[in-house]
Amino acid sequence: MPGYQKIVNWPALSVTILLITGLGNFASCQNQPDSLHLNPKSGESGHSPKKALILAATLPGSGQAYNRKYWKIPLVYAGYVGGVWFFVTNQTGYKNSKRDYIYETDKIDSTVNSSGKTAQVLLAEVDSYRRMRDISVLALLAWHGLTIIDANVDAHFFNWDISEDLSMRLRPHALWAGAGSPGVGMSIVFNLK
Repeated sequence: MPGYQKIVNWPALSVTILLITGLGNFASCQNQPDSLHLNPKSGESGHSPKKALILAATLPGSGQAYNRKYWKIPLVYAGYVGGVWFFVTNQTGYKNSKRDYIYETDKIDSTVNSSGKTAQVLLAEVDSYRRMRDISVLALLAWHGLTIIDANVDAHFFNWDISEDLSMRLRPHALWAGAGSPGVGMSIVFNLK
């Protein structure tokens, strides 16, 4: 029967066999939950990123404490202390330079500029200290914002489980593309534990 072999479409027959064997697998996969999901730590539930954000915004370092990232609390306060130190230093320099500039440019004999600097130099110092003071205020606000963002991001990843088993399996399955015409597909299954 050599004519029979010419009539049979071997690729179509192999696709049909794959569809028949993969249909059971396709139906069972439809009822299973997604294999990529968060695995909460044992005993932990309800860790809220919103709560971490509010805590970090109201009291610096409390969002990091809520996320149990205690090692970050000294870094948070070191940033605030540094910002306040720069602010106070520049504010003091601004006041002293402004006072000396006023003493240098007024016509009163009882006020004497003790710095020995000219009016031009003092005016440049006043502008420089004022600019650096304003930048230190902006840096403090930016630091506060970064600590809030850090607490929020850490809270989002609080329940994230990083497991040693990160294997992957390829599994054939059947697809139904419009108007009931069958197709063959491949699913990728990740095992996170």
